[in-house]
Order: sequence, then structure tokens, then C-alpha cells
Amino acid sequence: MQAVNYSHARNNLKAIIDDVCDNNEEVIITTKNDKSVIILSMDEYNRTHAQVKRDIAISLAEIERGEIMDIDEAFEKVLAKYED
Repeated sequence: MQAVNYSHARNNLKAIIDDVCDNNEEVIITTKNDKSVIILSMDEYNRTHAQVKRDIAISLAEIERGEIMDIDEAFEKVLAKYED
């Protein structure tokens, strides 16, 4: 992932868009006021958005089936992964 300032992005917008789309490369654009945005391809956005929707649907189904754990159980499960 590369980062460019606003002036560079403004002067090279087409090249940046082409790079993002052709190489599936995300680009951070920054301003002097410490504000930033990320440009990503529509394909990547759609893939990410679709995955989030699938993850939410799976989680809701698990909740409806009662397949949930309390925070302490979840914490212990995560700790166990890092202790191995």
C-alpha cells in the first residue's frame, strides 16, 4: 500500500486509479491537516462488502441457534491460541 499527498493525487489521479484497479493496490491520500482517505478498486470494495455481509449472516444464524459464548470464554479461547 502506498501513501501520497493530496497534491500528488490531484495531479496524478488517472494514473493512481489505473494502478489501484490494475494491480489491486490500495492508495492512501493524505492532507496537511492529518486527514486521510483510501482509494480501493470497486472490485475489492464489492468483495469486502460481500464478505462482511456473509460474516454477519453466519453470526446471526449462530446467535439464533444459541451458539454464543460469554466474554470470559471467548478470552480464554483466544489466549489458548497464543499459548500454543
